[in-house]
Amino acid sequence: MPKANAGNNQQTDEPPQLETQPTEIPLPSPTQIDEKLKTPETLDKEERLRRLLQRLQENKQPSSESIFDEELGKLRLREVPLPLEQLQPLPIEKQAVPFKPIGYLQAYVSYFQTSNIFSSSVDPIEDALIFSGLTLASMPVPLGSNTYLNGSIDGGIYRYLNQGKYNYNQVRFNLSIYQQLTRRMYAELGWSNQQLFYARNGDFFKAGDRFLNENSLRLSLGRRDPLTSRLMIDSFYEFRVSFTDPQEQRNRLSNFLWVSLNYYLQRSVQVGLNYQFGLSNFTQRDREDQYHRLYSHFNYRISSYANLNMQAGATLGGSTDPFIDFDGWFFSVNYNLQLGRF
Repeated sequence: MPKANAGNNQQTDEPPQLETQPTEIPLPSPTQIDEKLKTPETLDKEERLRRLLQRLQENKQPSSESIFDEELGKLRLREVPLPLEQLQPLPIEKQAVPFKPIGYLQAYVSYFQTSNIFSSSVDPIEDALIFSGLTLASMPVPLGSNTYLNGSIDGGIYRYLNQGKYNYNQVRFNLSIYQQLTRRMYAELGWSNQQLFYARNGDFFKAGDRFLNENSLRLSLGRRDPLTSRLMIDSFYEFRVSFTDPQEQRNRLSNFLWVSLNYYLQRSVQVGLNYQFGLSNFTQRDREDQYHRLYSHFNYRISSYANLNMQAGATLGGSTDPFIDFDGWFFSVNYNLQLGRF
């Protein structure tokens, strides 16, 4: 990993420092929490209710009991039944089978800026990271009344604004089992595989060479507690075990805790204040990292297919590795767009 030494530049043939990159943060967004607490069964019920209300509205007609005419006055109408031989059977209306997608394709683009892009304690560098990609995900597959299976494949490109020599690409596979425990609480057991590749040629590597292969098992627990109809508290905890290749770099046990106070200005607009704590113990070397992060967020659900999220705050933390320091501020803008369902 690149480490700044006094009077020397960072090594250009080493992979970038990834300790505080946005790919490391496992926190769900407010939109994801909304979706998690609305299971597919709940969404189906809401859709059926919406269609029923629409049909009832369409069936409302002006009363035919009486009609008022200015010249003739009030006329009373009476239905005259047709003779039996004139009655024709009504055509049977074929109800369209609703389309049930099994997956969707989503695009994302993000901008992440921080005052310490490489988490260095010697020579902090301010820079920005621009990353974009595509996510191919499955719809939740029911395994039980409140249990669902989820899977996704993600591919992205990560480009530094100034430190372009550390650009890289990422491929990530995710598989998880979601369990809704109560109306306000859920648990998730998941596996993910993350692979990082160089984006340029170097003295000892070529563009496309893999420099990190990481498998992670995670157990997470999330909860939402409404304080009022607009104000609520989201809480999230995750324990993660990570195995990497090469092993001596990043094998570790990680704990993440996140608490968020959210206020809905409108149904589609949310603001909030967040606190996050992270603790990682490396198993192949004597290293322990911990940090505290305090930040605000703004979330705007543009439509049912597009979402905009902004975050700004500060991180305080350190490591038993003397070259690592997490202190710094950060700002990020994230845009997600669902391209289609299939």
